[in-house]
Amino acid sequence: MPSTTTTHLTCPTPACSTQPPRLVRHSFLHTRSGQTQRWRCKNCRRTFTRRTGTPYHRLRNPPSRFDRVAQMSVEGSSKASIARVNGISPATVDRWTLRASECASRFGDRTVRDVKANELQADELRGFTESKKSRQFVFVALEVGARLWLSTVVGRRTKRSTRLLARDSRRRVSFGQERVLFATDPFRYYRHELAKAWGSTCLHVESSKAIVGGRVRRVRNTITNGPDWQLERVLARCEDSKQPNTSYIERLNLFIRRALAYLHRRTNSMARRHKKLEEAVKLLQCYYNFVRPHSALPHTNRKNMMTPAMQAKLVTRRLSLRDIFMSFGPLAKLPWLVNPEARHEWERDWECGPSNS
Repeated sequence: MPSTTTTHLTCPTPACSTQPPRLVRHSFLHTRSGQTQRWRCKNCRRTFTRRTGTPYHRLRNPPSRFDRVAQMSVEGSSKASIARVNGISPATVDRWTLRASECASRFGDRTVRDVKANELQADELRGFTESKKSRQFVFVALEVGARLWLSTVVGRRTKRSTRLLARDSRRRVSFGQERVLFATDPFRYYRHELAKAWGSTCLHVESSKAIVGGRVRRVRNTITNGPDWQLERVLARCEDSKQPNTSYIERLNLFIRRALAYLHRRTNSMARRHKKLEEAVKLLQCYYNFVRPHSALPHTNRKNMMTPAMQAKLVTRRLSLRDIFMSFGPLAKLPWLVNPEARHEWERDWECGPSNS
């Protein structure tokens, strides 16, 4: 067939210095789901399709089945049940969730940045690996106004994990804002690590609860970083909380525990390794922020429900798993992306200029 030069594609090979006019139509790739256009770079002589660089690359099943497996894994289903429902092997489910998690982690790392925040909350959730021989904790930071799952760290309940959470949350919140309210429980490492990572940009409050008979009888708030007189000024900017609390992050912890089979109580589906639990948490974080609508956010009806990423002004519409997985392909277009720096990173990946040679 005649070669047709295209001007809207880029070579996905990082070492190629090809500009868009050097890419031509090559042939058709015949698969079980039909035929797919294959493109050829006239400089590096490599071919690629629209799925190159995405989790769907060389997938022998329909992309809809891959999406269904990824969604079921963050809706509380175990790998064994996912395999039975979809008629595939549990090993296939494991490989697909790994692909989906890696893509979701890259997507979230690029898009969740420069977040406007007034109130943050942090907490940790306990889980197990290796037949309950090893305790693992999921550290979570939440931006309360948009219900945005800001940062997460999976590891032991140590000073290092607390430091990673504090630094990552600071990196994702935009600079130049007024002082942010940061509420946590009285875990001993929060005080030092938040003061070290945030400095004078946050007002850290430790919220301790006295529980008697399964009910909260008394709440004591202690300011550990920042002057006492600024508490009222910071609370005046918070839309959801009248007093420092950790209610919203505890609600997120409940959602995480119910959404991941690894974290169910008295389950036989626990993660065998720390890495597996971390992969599942990363995929769930991306699904929660960009795909799943949140009923607590402003909406007129169920069709207009917003996701936390929409409320945080990171994207302009609710995304699907297909949008996220295809965002790293050669044909990707991201009209819904708001952050110009994130858009520039994607454009830099697509533009195989001389600097990549």
